[in-house]
Amino acid sequence: MNKALFTYPEEAVFGATEEHRRTANDLRRAIGPGVLGSLGATGLATVPGSHQCGGLMFTARVLPLTKSGARGTQPRKMAVMVSLTPADEIDVEVREIARNTEHARIEGIYVDQLARASLAIDYDGPTALNPRFWN
Repeated sequence: MNKALFTYPEEAVFGATEEHRRTANDLRRAIGPGVLGSLGATGLATVPGSHQCGGLMFTARVLPLTKSGARGTQPRKMAVMVSLTPADEIDVEVREIARNTEHARIEGIYVDQLARASLAIDYDGPTALNPRFWN
């Protein structure tokens, strides 16, 4: 069972329709296998998404920020939800599975920006997102 499913509200992850599946497939193609591989993505799943317009959820391995603001030394499993909005924009939310805390959020992006935004999640600097890919 993908534990990432339990880090989001039930209506955002359960009950995907055929339209949600098509949206998730489009999002997966837009992110690309290279970026998914870089994130160590596993457990890809079709979900209704935060706005019920379709989405893609997966587990990524990312270095977390500690309470002191520094990066951890070991990667943690993070739940990543990529959701289509009613305005045809995309929201990306990253939550640490073990602590159920938000790691990063990117809102209002377009499909051509999705791969760069996703790659920005995998960063070992002082901020949650890599400024070379996303600011």
